[in-house]
Amino acid sequence: MKKYLKNIVNKHQTPQTQPIRDKNMVANSAGGYSFPVDQWERLKRFLVLGSEGGSYYASQQTLTVENAKNVLDCVQADGKQTVAIIVEISDSGRAPKNDPAIFALALAASLGDDATRKYALDSLPKVCRIGTHLFTFVEYIKGMRGWGRGLRRAVGAWYANMDNRRIAYQLVKYRQRNGWTHTDTLRKAHPTPLNETQGAIFKWVTKRDEAT
Repeated sequence: MKKYLKNIVNKHQTPQTQPIRDKNMVANSAGGYSFPVDQWERLKRFLVLGSEGGSYYASQQTLTVENAKNVLDCVQADGKQTVAIIVEISDSGRAPKNDPAIFALALAASLGDDATRKYALDSLPKVCRIGTHLFTFVEYIKGMRGWGRGLRRAVGAWYANMDNRRIAYQLVKYRQRNGWTHTDTLRKAHPTPLNETQGAIFKWVTKRDEAT
C-alpha cells in the first residue's frame, strides 16, 4: 500500500527547483520557485525586516541594493503612498529597528518628485523621533542631495516644534551619531527659535560642543 501511495504522491508533486505548471511563479534566491510578491508588499517587508545580515541565500549588500531599487520603484509609482507606508510602519513600532524606514524616507526625500520630497520632509518628525534618528537620516541623505531650502526647513522644524523640555532632553541625551552632532545640524538648518528659552538652548548646545 505504501508503494502505491508513494507513486500517486510523487506523480503530482513538483520539485522546488521547478515552477508549478500553470501557476505564476518566479525564481527565488534559494534556487527554487515561489509566488511573486508585489512591490508594495516587498516595501513593507523591507521596512519591518530590513536587510542587515542578509539571508541564507543572499548577501546583505545584494538585499540592500534590491530593496533600495524597490523603494525607488515605489516612489516613482506613487510617492505619497510610499511615504505613508514608511510613516505607518515606523510609527506603529512594528519594526525591530527604525533604520530601514529612515533609509527609505531619505530616498523619498532625495529622489522623489517635488510633491514626494515635500511630503517626505514634512513627515520627518514622525519617522525620526529622537536625535539618533535625525543623525541617521542626515547621514543617509548626505550622499543623495544638498542642503537645500526644503531640507533646512524640515530639520529646523524638527527642533523648533518641540517644547523646551523635550528639546533640551534630546540635546543632552542624544549628543552625536554617525559623525553628526546637534551643532552640525543646527548650523546647517539655522532654525528660528520660537521663544527666548529655545534660543538660549540652541546657543548653549552650540557653544558647549565648540568647547569640547
